[in-house]
Amino acid sequence: MLKQHAYLIAFITISISNLIAVALDFQWLMLLTKPLLIPSLALWFHKNTVGKISSSKKIFLKGLCFSTIGDILLMFANGGREIYFLLGLGSFLIAHICYITTFANYSDLKKGAIFQQKLLLTPFLGVLVGTVAFLWDGLGELRIPVIIYASVIISMTAFCFNMKNRVDEKSFYFLFSGAVLFVISDLAISLVKFNYINLSPNLSGIIIMTTYLLGQLGLTNGMIKAIK
Repeated sequence: MLKQHAYLIAFITISISNLIAVALDFQWLMLLTKPLLIPSLALWFHKNTVGKISSSKKIFLKGLCFSTIGDILLMFANGGREIYFLLGLGSFLIAHICYITTFANYSDLKKGAIFQQKLLLTPFLGVLVGTVAFLWDGLGELRIPVIIYASVIISMTAFCFNMKNRVDEKSFYFLFSGAVLFVISDLAISLVKFNYINLSPNLSGIIIMTTYLLGQLGLTNGMIKAIK
């Protein structure tokens, strides 16, 4: 059992170390831990799905890989270096597309909650329109990239919700909780970057990283349970 969850323990340990680094502004520790966060989670996912061959597994792993690339690129986005922010955004965009494809390829797509009741899509559309409208004035030249990214991540959340009735209740709980936390993390990044909230870098960093890490953990744990 310990061997099976060794990489999860590693992920938790690295995550705590990263959050301490963010809280205390230990740049060297942030640079050391951030590139290791999602790879440790990916190794835990792989270890717990060995022998399970499916397109969903392969595509989900690709999503974790692109998340890692996004993490690394965003490490260099401070100090007005917008190119790294945009490249990081692009990497996470691909990661979310991988997650969408994972949920779409999982069996019994049309048995999902949204396919069965199309009105359930309405709250997701409402969140997308409301978020873009709220951020609109402060987006400036980044309006188009942010609109595209917001559309994709809300689509990911909707596809995740469509896993309801296709996986057991516990798997769905972890998956959808993870998707929602991921959205909250990205929203927090937007609110901070475009100056809608005024928090210290340490506090905003803790909020962003905590919701992000819990989001990725929820998605990964949910997929492990679904694939098993």
